[in-house]
Amino acid sequence: MRPSYAELALAAATGMLVGVLIALAIGAASPPETQTVVQTVTTPERDPSARPATIPDVVGERLDIATDRIRRERLIVKVEGGGILGVIREQNWEVVTQEPPAGKVTETGSTVQITIERR
Repeated sequence: MRPSYAELALAAATGMLVGVLIALAIGAASPPETQTVVQTVTTPERDPSARPATIPDVVGERLDIATDRIRRERLIVKVEGGGILGVIREQNWEVVTQEPPAGKVTETGSTVQITIERR
């Protein structure tokens, strides 16, 4: 007589359970290995990749040109303004103020905040 599908499923489940129990028993027999790693980390006082950057004069420039000039100095641009809908086409906006002022020497990665108005 042939075994039914229920008997086959029960036999398969029992086999899986026995396999899992054997795997757990083998894993529990050996103690887990532990390793202690000591790392000494030193940080430089200053970022060695930082170099001086001079803030460009972008007041009166179109926004697209101003952001390009600031980013070429490896500085970060933060734009204030832009109206209700925001900036859609950068060439339609003009820089009216900037902080820090033009000519100031700072490190690369510093932020330059510019305020814009519609041209």
